[in-house]
Amino acid sequence: MKKWGVLLSTVLALVLLGNCGGGPALPEKLEVPLKLVKGIEGDAKGNAVIDTKTGADISISITGLKPDGLYTVFFVNVKSQMFEGVGQEPYVLQVDPNGAVNFQGKFKKDSYKTFTKLAVFLNPGGKPIHNPLGVKATLDALIKTEKPKMVLEGKLR
Repeated sequence: MKKWGVLLSTVLALVLLGNCGGGPALPEKLEVPLKLVKGIEGDAKGNAVIDTKTGADISISITGLKPDGLYTVFFVNVKSQMFEGVGQEPYVLQVDPNGAVNFQGKFKKDSYKTFTKLAVFLNPGGKPIHNPLGVKATLDALIKTEKPKMVLEGKLR
């Protein structure tokens, strides 16, 4: 009887350990198509690729932007007004004379998992704005701030 108990507990342990895979593996790369935001005119489009192995590398390719525009890129949650810049501060995308961008950058490890969108913003006045969603600050009533316009977005989840 004792042998059956040991045998049964061993088989049960093996079955339980065999099913502890932790879920499906993530793909090595997360591809995010970038599309024009509703209400924005133009033919800009692009693609972002996040390296899920490192969790901190991204490459972005965009065409159809205004060559003289200043664009920044952020991970955003619009409803909760959370954002985080992608790449090095001031998070500016260099646009070539043809309106194309080829960007390679880094961000905090796995931070993309907490956001719903990757967004590209057109910044007014030729200077990068670090608050793309216009989150209210203490002195906002005293200072008139310009808000960048989201032109491209890609859903992360």
